[in-house]
Amino acid sequence: MVFTNEKCVGCNKCIRSCPVLTANVAEDEKINVNEDMCIQCGACFDNCRHGARDFDDDTKAFLKDLKGGKKFSVIVAPAFIANYPKEYKKIYGYLKSLGVAHIYSVSFGADITTWAYISYLKETGKTGLISQPCPAVVNYIEKYQPELIPMLVPLHSPMMAEAVYLKKYKNVTEDLVFLSPCIAKRLEINDKNTGGYVKYNVTFKKLLEAIGNSYMMAEEVDEESSYGLGARYPKPGGLKECVHFFLGNQTAVLQIEGEEEAYHFLQEYAKRKENMPFMVDILNCQKGCIRGTATDDKIDDIDVELAINEMNKLVVDEEKPNKQNKYNPWNSALSLEKRWDYFCKQFRSLDINDFKRNYTDKRVKVLVPGKQ
Repeated sequence: MVFTNEKCVGCNKCIRSCPVLTANVAEDEKINVNEDMCIQCGACFDNCRHGARDFDDDTKAFLKDLKGGKKFSVIVAPAFIANYPKEYKKIYGYLKSLGVAHIYSVSFGADITTWAYISYLKETGKTGLISQPCPAVVNYIEKYQPELIPMLVPLHSPMMAEAVYLKKYKNVTEDLVFLSPCIAKRLEINDKNTGGYVKYNVTFKKLLEAIGNSYMMAEEVDEESSYGLGARYPKPGGLKECVHFFLGNQTAVLQIEGEEEAYHFLQEYAKRKENMPFMVDILNCQKGCIRGTATDDKIDDIDVELAINEMNKLVVDEEKPNKQNKYNPWNSALSLEKRWDYFCKQFRSLDINDFKRNYTDKRVKVLVPGKQ
């Protein structure tokens, strides 16, 4: 998925920045990518000054299938609104005009993940487990630190939770496509442990490159699902924020972000045997999924931050009950116990076993030069 293009001058910055040195191969004055070793973390994109790294996703296949009459529904990462706050409704309208049946926010899937995570940890009494919404982190652990696999929370990411919910509980029949800020989500989608619930990973960057300004005259369309605290998952510490909302700020959730920090942390964390935190909220990208590896770095960071602030208004936080429900978990004036009780009522029809996942030991052999 990640590859070197013709702009490479062999400067080696990709090698210096990569958390997995063996993912880079020097050949013919270029630094190519060993796909078997690469974890799709995007560190090379951040540090290459020549634009010599690029990636493939499923955008071309998705648009071709749409034009061919295939039916899809799209599940959208909450980060999309933050990156395209003025355009997103028209982009949705354009996709609907091409034949997309429905558009759902993964925010609800993130709420399912919060419910499943806290319920699982409360029930089992386990501590110190590592969150797994980030596929680059999961890929790294499966390949380079498989001893940490038992420490990964055995539950699906928000994307997969949304997909399972739509397929199993809402009987959505169309293939699902993920509108994504992340190169590595394609790994998760194609993993045998995720059941084939999602067909394609269509990234923000490649979709907007493909459609250009053709969406400008489209009708505005909104998503077909409500927002809860899951809308905050893409932010750094978003999962931590959700856990604290229901369990209190005294709950020890370690927050780790960025390629320079995440993989060094995992190496050290593997050695830890006692005094564990409640859990670890870890993301590959320094600015979270909001500025993931497949977002457009030309978009102004300040505009994105302001859009995040606007996104927070999508979460209901009122003292009075919702119109649809007699209970409102987003009322911050409620006690922690009431918040959690009301929150769980939304999921009383769900079976947590439907949202469990496994991992695979994919360890790769790294040859280290020795003494002759």
